[in-house]
Parts: sequence; structure tokens; C-alpha cells
Amino acid sequence: MFYLKLALTNIKKNGKIYFPYLITSIFTVMMFYCVKFLGGDNGLRKDSESAAMMMNLGVYVVIIFSVIFLLYINSFLMKNRKKELGLYNILGMEKRHVMLIIFFETLIVYLISLGFGVLTGVLFSKLMMLILVKILAIHTSIVFSIDMNAILITTLLFSVIFFVSFMINAASIRFSNPIQLLKGGQVGEKEPKTKWLMTLIGVITLGAGYTIALSIEDPITALVLFFVAVVLVIIGTYALFTAGSIVILKILKKNKKYYYQTNHFISVSQMMYRMKQNAVGLASICILCTCILVMISSISPRLRCADTNI
Repeated sequence: MFYLKLALTNIKKNGKIYFPYLITSIFTVMMFYCVKFLGGDNGLRKDSESAAMMMNLGVYVVIIFSVIFLLYINSFLMKNRKKELGLYNILGMEKRHVMLIIFFETLIVYLISLGFGVLTGVLFSKLMMLILVKILAIHTSIVFSIDMNAILITTLLFSVIFFVSFMINAASIRFSNPIQLLKGGQVGEKEPKTKWLMTLIGVITLGAGYTIALSIEDPITALVLFFVAVVLVIIGTYALFTAGSIVILKILKKNKKYYYQTNHFISVSQMMYRMKQNAVGLASICILCTCILVMISSISPRLRCADTNI
């Protein structure tokens, strides 16, 4: 119980970084449950099979987004706690004890995220259903229900995600030097490396994704192909933000006439390190904005058709 109490104390003391992590995790759980619930709703499947199919494909997109985003936030969280974890080692704690504290912290965050996420998902699932029915202008019976299958799949998915995040944290503690951890906040960032292979993968996947998307005339009749395009665009976006941006900035740095100017020298140098730290977050924001634009562009024609019929 000592380690459990210590884990609770650590979460309270690090509330400034744990609170956004909890909110993000709860929102991600809620989002996944809502999409899974809509995809498995019998009334929606009966009245609009294409909408149900789109939601089922959207489940896989949310899984990819959840894995990348939550693991990224977890790495950011652990990076800000290096000094604290190193201090535990210096004060006499063995690494297995520190791992036990991290385990309880991960377990607490997991239980809170899953509990509140599923609860808010259940509460907002019918609201999402009403909005979807209004957008699609279909008539279906809406009965309040709780999808146990969606809850089970949500529990399994986020159990795996949090277990993987714990294993990553445990490995970083296992192979770390306490002195290096203690001075982790004082050590400067290393210059990011040029990753040509990842950049090439990003260009190819993004180009292939947009080529498929533009060549599809009716996404409803080619949902599987459209889903492949979505996955390729997501992979390409993350690859280009994390590696492509660094490659472009390194090319600018090699251009001496451009780089060795006061404004360019400072901006390019700062941008290089900021992209190393925030590339995944910016890519996630970009993907979410793209999803909103796609939804708006898909909804508008249906609303016009519904107004015409009325």
C-alpha cells in the first residue's frame, strides 16, 4: 500500500501535467466508444447501412489516432519527470520499486480514464446518434441502450495501450542511469537527425493516399479503398511532420546565404528543435482538422438534399 499511496501523491503533486493527460485520455476513450457504438447500432445499420459501415471503418482510424497520441503524451509526461525518478534512485530506491510506483500511477490513470470515458461515452452516445440521424435525414427508432460489446472492446483496446505505455516507461527506467535522470532537466536537447527514409515513406504514403482519394468518385461504393486512403494519409502526415520538416530545415541550414542571416539563423534553429518536440502533436491537430473538414464537406450535400425533399 505504500507504493500505491506514493503513486497517488505523485499524481496530485504533478497535477499540472497529469490533469491534461487525464482529460485527453478520457476524451479519447469517450470518442472511441461513441464511434464503436454508432457503428454497431442496429437501427442505424437498418436505415443507413453505408453510414454504419463508415462508422465501423472510422473505428480503425480512431484506434490508430489513439495509439499514436496517447503514447506521445505518455513520453512527454515521463520526460518531465526524469529528475523526480532519478531522485528516487539517489535516495535508495531500487529500480524495481520505481517501476512499481510507475505501475500504480499507470493503473490509476487507466482506471480513471476508462471509468469516466465510458460513462461520458454512454451519456453522449445517444446525442451523437441524434446528430447523425439529423444530418443524414433518416428516420430510425432511438432507444437509450448501453452497448456491452463496445464497452468490452474499449476496455481491451485501452488496456493494451496503457500496458504498452507502462512497458515503455519501465524499459526507460531499467536502462537509465540515475545521475543522468537527475540531470535530465538540465541537459540540452540534441540536434534532431535527418531521417531520409521516413521522409520518403511519408511522401509516398501521403501521395498515394491523396491519389486514391481523388480517384474515387463515390466513396460510399468504395469504402474499403477510401479507408486505405485515410490510413495512408494519416501515416504520411505523421511521417512528414516528424521527419520531413527536419529534412527541409536541414536543407535550409546548409544554404549558407539563407541561413547566416540574423532572422533566418534564429528562426530556423528554433524551429528545428520545436518540431522535434511538437511534431506528433501538430500532426494530430492537422489530422483532426482534416477530419472536421471532411465531415463538413460530406454533410453539406446531404443537408441540401434534405432541404430540397422537405
